[in-house]
Amino acid sequence: MHHWNSDGSVSNEDRLETVVDPIDVFRAQWGTYQKVIRENYMFHREISAAYRTMIDTLPGPLKVLDLGCGDACQICDILPPGRVTEYSGCDLSRQALDIARKNLAPFGNRVRLLCDDMLAVLKAAPDNHFDVACSSYALHHLSFEQKKSFFIECRRTLRDKGVFILADIMREEDETPADYYDRYIGRMETEWVTLTESEQSSVQEHIRSCDYPESPSVLQSMAHEAGFHRCQQLEKRTWHQAWCYGCVDG
Repeated sequence: MHHWNSDGSVSNEDRLETVVDPIDVFRAQWGTYQKVIRENYMFHREISAAYRTMIDTLPGPLKVLDLGCGDACQICDILPPGRVTEYSGCDLSRQALDIARKNLAPFGNRVRLLCDDMLAVLKAAPDNHFDVACSSYALHHLSFEQKKSFFIECRRTLRDKGVFILADIMREEDETPADYYDRYIGRMETEWVTLTESEQSSVQEHIRSCDYPESPSVLQSMAHEAGFHRCQQLEKRTWHQAWCYGCVDG
């Protein structure tokens, strides 16, 4: 458990605490994931553009909580450093956070990085503190009940006019999990052509054993129950979508 100071920052001695997640196979193979990003197989470019467009509409300065931040390789393009007064990011991969620290250099001493589970970080975060919470391709690793808790804790730590911006894999409304796995992997086998055979095999194993995507309507229901009153789709590319959940209407 991390200790938050009275101003909402994290105590120095609690930063980058080592936490090991045995199911985090995909993130452990960071080189493969970077190849996926570079080739835009999961539409990171379009998702990032949608993020930035939404962020540009928000009044600053912003306190940001990035849940599952990875190496933060695109965050400076999404969040102009001059508009951010505090950036707190968490991830289970220490290697990724080491790279993130370099990528986040433009933010200076406004950066806090935690090597911990994002739900644990959320539960330890202060009430009504952040203007923006965001998560990219991480929520689908949580169970159904964990996702519900995630939305509840996310709403609690956001200010009254705060927003949660989510990019993730989402099943189509009429799609069963089995159908999703078969269709997604089928498309991956024909389109993700720069991955080696071993990389394809590793990613496929990860998808079938660690991915639990919900449909957009299920996530909207969770958001409403948690106290988010506005749900807006920002981008959709096949199963890859970006949504904004607002704490207030309008």
